Amino acid sequence: MSGVAPSDAVNYFIYRPVHGASIAFAILFGASGFAHIWQNNLKYKSYRIGFLLPWAALIFTAGFILREYGSYHTNNLGIFIASTVLLFVAPPVYNGANYFIAGRAIYLPYLSPIHPGRVWTTFIALDTFADIIAGNGAARAVNAGATDSEREAGLTLVKVSLFMLLGMFMAFMFLTILFHYRAVKMGVCNYKLKVIMYELYASNLLILLRNCFRTAAFFYPWNSVANSQEWLLWVFEFVPMVINSYLMNIYPPAKYLPANHKVYLAMDGKTEIEGPGMIDKRPFLATLLDPFDIWGVINKKDRKNRYWLRDGIGGPLPDAQPNNQEAPEVHGKV
Repeated sequence: MSGVAPSDAVNYFIYRPVHGASIAFAILFGASGFAHIWQNNLKYKSYRIGFLLPWAALIFTAGFILREYGSYHTNNLGIFIASTVLLFVAPPVYNGANYFIAGRAIYLPYLSPIHPGRVWTTFIALDTFADIIAGNGAARAVNAGATDSEREAGLTLVKVSLFMLLGMFMAFMFLTILFHYRAVKMGVCNYKLKVIMYELYASNLLILLRNCFRTAAFFYPWNSVANSQEWLLWVFEFVPMVINSYLMNIYPPAKYLPANHKVYLAMDGKTEIEGPGMIDKRPFLATLLDPFDIWGVINKKDRKNRYWLRDGIGGPLPDAQPNNQEAPEVHGKV
């Protein structure tokens, strides 16, 4: 069996965990989390963008506090499971934050490969599903009191969730790169958008490093180098994640993106306009079964959402100008 120690092991960590490092990282993540709250929520008033970043830091802080306690009580199964699960599910929350940031960065809706309003909702839903699978699987896999079949089932769940995360990562990166390419080609990739895009690239690569290590480790035996050497966990998971958190502190996303989610950048690449927002008037069942409105694209009915073509800058769209459509409000230049 791979990935877990025998049920009669006294030290549930397999190795003897180092003392002090976990509490240091708890302090680092705690400080970063408070900085996220101050920067994104209090200073720039962007609660949508700033919610997940401090939440991820809080999970890491709690996980490291428990891990530090567990380093002195290696036979405490409850503490071991709790710390392992918290530290395992925290990184995907940063993934979720990137989905929010990317969804807001696509405030050039005319360049989005898919409907901008469905970017973060789609990925968040899939990520949440994978996170639930990962949390349940990790709890079973590290529970030495479980049967072999239960732990094997837990390992299988974790592996499935990790492959799901890798697949979503590739899809998300494709969408991000395609949007960035279109913005550069059209000449509307201003300084603020460049900062956000390169920040997303760096963050995604750090998360990818962690995900690849975790995925590989679960396919090796529990007593292999990948699972029995603590320094690998610190180098390939914990250090990249703390770098990622402070990257978001150095370049707080809310500083470079409008706090109002209805504001978008007009097709001149300079004027910020407040539109009606990403409204989808379809029935709830239709949005659930067809989140990308593929049927609307085929029937050319998706144009009802293209309000940026009626703002007097990027339009007009000849066959999509309802008489009762209000003109978007111009906010100014960027």
